[in-house]
Amino acid sequence: MKKALTICLLFISFLSFAMPRVVTGTIKDATTMLPIESVSISAQNSNLGTISNSEGKFRLVFSDDLSAIQFSHLNYQVYAYVLKTGETEVEIFLEPKSFQLNEILVRSKPVKELLSDAVAVSKKKLEKSILLNTYYREFVKVNQEYTRFSDGLLDYNVKRKSGASDLYVKQCRAKKLTEEPTDERAKNSESFYLYDVRDAVEQAYNFKHLHRILNSKSYDFEIETKTDDKGNSIEIVTILPKEGLELPLYTGTVVFDVKTKLILEIDVKMSPEHKMYAFDVNIVFLRFKMYEDGRKSSFRIDGDKYILVYNQNKLNAYINFKGKFDNTFEFMSDMVVSDYQEGEFDFDRSKRHKEKSLFSAGNHFTEAYWKTQNVILLTQEEQKVLETLH
Repeated sequence: MKKALTICLLFISFLSFAMPRVVTGTIKDATTMLPIESVSISAQNSNLGTISNSEGKFRLVFSDDLSAIQFSHLNYQVYAYVLKTGETEVEIFLEPKSFQLNEILVRSKPVKELLSDAVAVSKKKLEKSILLNTYYREFVKVNQEYTRFSDGLLDYNVKRKSGASDLYVKQCRAKKLTEEPTDERAKNSESFYLYDVRDAVEQAYNFKHLHRILNSKSYDFEIETKTDDKGNSIEIVTILPKEGLELPLYTGTVVFDVKTKLILEIDVKMSPEHKMYAFDVNIVFLRFKMYEDGRKSSFRIDGDKYILVYNQNKLNAYINFKGKFDNTFEFMSDMVVSDYQEGEFDFDRSKRHKEKSLFSAGNHFTEAYWKTQNVILLTQEEQKVLETLH
């Protein structure tokens, strides 16, 4: 009897040890007290992670044997927070990095070539034979009104350095306006989606948007080196449209590590001064005019590994597909890598997700993963949007 009781207690102890722990919180600038967006949050000594939303809020789910959480952002000091026993909610204050004054550097290559080199090095370093566990979400607006939302826990089985991968949907949900479309044009409009969820990793891996900019003669490039008080240096390349060009051009920044030449962050969008020259394609059965186009990606150097952390796309366009629909669409997608495993994986390829939109997968979930897993938390405004959908 005593032996059985001992085994039972050990079993209960094991279950308690293995139970996941959930911590939520808000991250703020220690100087301004303003929330910090896109902070990378990870459980120390593991691959688990997430990011903060635009309100600085986050939730991290991890095993109870891990007691410290690391917070990192390009503009702030890396901070490791040791959790107290039973602590479930935290408020984190990050100290802005102190950067040394820049010296005037004589560079051996033009800035454009330096950025091209960083793209090439980054593409080569990105991991293949890796399984990325992600949280993905997509919002759609039609004529400035939200029409649908979907999100899910997705696995991308990456097989090549291009990011080409098979997509497997583990859990998902879909929400749309209560009113069902009554006419064919409205149904066509509701089912239309421009981004392809299957290509979300490949899009971040292949840097195609940067390639198009680098291959164009319509841009100037400026570079700034920043070195923090620990001697770590980054290069910040600013992409600038050349003056006097009446073209739909982009602007933004690309940040890469000086030592490794690996890209850490990309933030590029259509230049506000050039929106009036947006692409206006008008052919026999289609008219397409783009008003907004923005992409963000972030990566991290994890020991000797180089890992995708986050990818975001936003696009606003007028599309007249003759006989189908005539609307202005806004598409927004976010993907965060919450965990990863290396190696070869044997999946049943017949179960791959085969549609462009995650919305088509419908509602298939075994838990309220949006409350229990490492996801991008909804902002107050986004939560209100979901409450109008069903």
